[in-house]
Amino acid sequence: MARTGRWITAFLAAVAALVLLGPGAGGSSGAQQDAGKPVFTLRSHTPYVLPEENLPYGSTGALEGVPRLTPAFGNTGTAAAPRGVVLRVDLEDVQFPRNPGAMVHDNCYYGVGGGTVFCEFPDAVPVGTAYETAEPLPWVTSSSDVVEGAYRYSVWPLGDPPPGTEDYKKLDARGSGPALGLVPVAVDSLKGGGELRFAPPSRARADWSVKGITLRGRVGEYVTVGMEEVGHGGDRVRVDLPPGTSFAPLSRAEREGTPSEQYTCGRDDLDGQLYCSNQPNYISLRVRIDRQVEGAVGKVSVREPIRGDTDPTNNSAPTELEITGTAPPGETDPPVETAAPGEAGPGASAQSPMSQSALSDDRRTPGSALAVAASAAALALVTALLTRRKRARRADGPA
Repeated sequence: MARTGRWITAFLAAVAALVLLGPGAGGSSGAQQDAGKPVFTLRSHTPYVLPEENLPYGSTGALEGVPRLTPAFGNTGTAAAPRGVVLRVDLEDVQFPRNPGAMVHDNCYYGVGGGTVFCEFPDAVPVGTAYETAEPLPWVTSSSDVVEGAYRYSVWPLGDPPPGTEDYKKLDARGSGPALGLVPVAVDSLKGGGELRFAPPSRARADWSVKGITLRGRVGEYVTVGMEEVGHGGDRVRVDLPPGTSFAPLSRAEREGTPSEQYTCGRDDLDGQLYCSNQPNYISLRVRIDRQVEGAVGKVSVREPIRGDTDPTNNSAPTELEITGTAPPGETDPPVETAAPGEAGPGASAQSPMSQSALSDDRRTPGSALAVAASAAALALVTALLTRRKRARRADGPA
C-alpha cells in the first residue's frame, strides 16, 4: 500500500507540472515551441526615372521604358523554410498582361486584374541563403501613356501564408511552360526593401504634402472622415491611428451598397499598414473609438517622390482625437463582421479589439482544455485507487 501511495504522489506531481507549465513543458513539444522561424530580407531596388513623359508601346504591347523586376530574398531568420517559399508581387498603376506570352511559368499564378503574381518555389531555403529569380518578371502594360507606379513584393514560407492572404490557386490563372527558377546570390547583398518605384521626370522630384485630420465622436461609436483632399502627390496616404481607436472596415453588406465612385481606406496586404487612396474621388476612413486615452495623437503621412521632396516638412500631419462623451450601452457600435476567408475586400485583414480578444481566447483554448482534461483524469484515477485501497483494507480486517 505504501508503494501505491508513492505512485499516486508521483502521478499527481506530474499532472501538476503539466497543468502549471502547459502541454509544451517537456519532450519534443517544448523544443518545437522554442524553435526559431525563417525571416526574409528583400532586395533594395533603386528608384527608376522613366525616360519619357509619354511612354511608347513595344510590338508585344509592353510599355517601353518601365523597368522589369528581378526580385531577390534571403533567409536571415533562425530556422529554414523546409518546404520552400511563396513570392508575391503587387503592381501599382501598371499591369502584368494576361496572355500566353506573359503567363509563361507553371509555378506562378497570375491575378485576374493583372495586378499580382504569386510564384511557388518548393525547394528548402536554409538559414543564410539568398536567391534571385532566374529571369525578370513579365513585362507590363498600362491604360495610360504617363505612368507612375511601383513593384512591391513579399516572401513567406510555403504553406504558412500571412493572415488574410487570398487563395491564389482558386482566384488566379496558372501559367504554362517551364517553372521560374532561382539563382543564388550573396545574402549580405540584400539590405532590405522589396519595392521598385518608377516615375516620369516631372514627378521624380516635387513637393508632396498632407493635411491633418480630426476624429470626433463618442467612445463606443464609429467615426467617418472624408479623405479625398487630405494628401497632395503620390498614390496614397498612410494613416497611423491615435491610441484608443481601431480601424473599422465596412461590412460586406456595406461594401456591396457603396457607390462605385466612393472608395474606402484599407489595410495593405504586404506591410499591414492602413492607407487611403490619394485620388480625386470620394474617399472615406472609418474608425471606432474604443476608449479615451489622454493625449492620444496619430499621424497621416505621404511618402516622398523618388528623387526627394522639395519641402519634406509638410509630408506628415497629426491625426487628432476629439472625444465628445461616451455612447450609452444601447447606442454603441459593435465591431463589423470580418471578411470571409480568401475575400480581398477593403480592410479584410483588420481586426477589431473584440475580434482580437476572441482570437487570443481561441489560441489559449487547446492548452486550457488539455489542462482541464488532465486534472479530471487525475482526479478520477486517484478516486478509483483510493476506493480500491479502502476495499482492500476492509478485506484484510477482522471477520
